[in-house]
Amino acid sequence: MKRRSRGYTAVELLMSIGVLGLGVCGVIAMQKVVVASNGEAKNLALATRIAESWLDELAADAGQWNDTGDFDETAWLTKVGAEGSPSAAWFRPDYVSGRNFGSAFDALGNPVATADIATKAQFCSDLRLRWMNGQANVKKGAGLIRAEVRVFWRREGVVGLSGAPPKHVCDIDPAAFDGADGQKLYHVIYLSTALREQLGAPE
Repeated sequence: MKRRSRGYTAVELLMSIGVLGLGVCGVIAMQKVVVASNGEAKNLALATRIAESWLDELAADAGQWNDTGDFDETAWLTKVGAEGSPSAAWFRPDYVSGRNFGSAFDALGNPVATADIATKAQFCSDLRLRWMNGQANVKKGAGLIRAEVRVFWRREGVVGLSGAPPKHVCDIDPAAFDGADGQKLYHVIYLSTALREQLGAPE
């Protein structure tokens, strides 16, 4: 006697579709996480490259510091202040057109001029300069400055700020950056270096 071949029942078919749907949802959710992680990794790499570029620019700036107290030909070292002054504060460096470099950078890490910050800037940077060793007239090249750079960019989907959100990435005062809103709003990296006074002609 022949057995009749059975097909799938409606319940089995629905269960199969349900399992497939759960699997697809898991893959889609994982893909969203991967895309977000890749974006953050890209931003971190760009911010690190920007900070390293700042260290190179400051080293080049220090090449013009070749006499005691002579910062006239430097672009940013003038902000170090007098020796023995109180601990320096963070400041937003000016854009220097001759060097095509400043505080703001676009999504690819290219410098952004001051006039374009509101529309193009995706990364922003601050500097802090402190004396490590004073200059001595009797010993040229004794001066030493610690230079710190911080590069920051906006976090996605931040809510619950105490004040109005900034209009663009650089629209936050350097002094307020370490406050509660600043910590919520931005990812940030820090790099530092030492800048030495260059040997120059006797005064």
